[in-house]
Amino acid sequence: MTAQEPRNPGVTDPFQDWQQRVTELLAAYAHKVSHGNLRSHCFHWQGEGQAITNLAVVYELPGGSSSQLNQSFHHREQVIHFLNGQGEECLTSDPAQAAAWLAEAVHHIPARRAQSLREQIERWFGEGKSCPEIFREINQFLQTDFRGGTLTHAELKAGIRYVLEVARRPPPP
Repeated sequence: MTAQEPRNPGVTDPFQDWQQRVTELLAAYAHKVSHGNLRSHCFHWQGEGQAITNLAVVYELPGGSSSQLNQSFHHREQVIHFLNGQGEECLTSDPAQAAAWLAEAVHHIPARRAQSLREQIERWFGEGKSCPEIFREINQFLQTDFRGGTLTHAELKAGIRYVLEVARRPPPP
């Protein structure tokens, strides 16, 4: 099922619909290293006459740095707020749209992880580290205690290729 397909055609409660959609979506990626050991936590609070349910989706980048996506359902207005990972807030009353936004953000986690690894490699070169030193650093990512901070074999191979690519670049003038 995609995020756009109705889950329960007879269900008219937008909160239930949203909650079911995001739960199904996240289950497909939960605890996978390729998605940074993605996990989520839903919590509810009341304040100033407003009930809000917040969904925090947390994942790690190589090396163990955490990132987070957030969606919150504002019950009084029946509106879903989404912080999309780039600091932008999106609003909708459509649970399918909210789930689609979250699906898109989750889909990009492997690319964010790859970019983070490339940036780290650039920093190591900028610090004057040699290729063997950088290979040792990358190897340490395989031994980290943070499941999402480790690397998949594909990420490791891509990281090694990137180290070799950067090492072949001519020095800046």
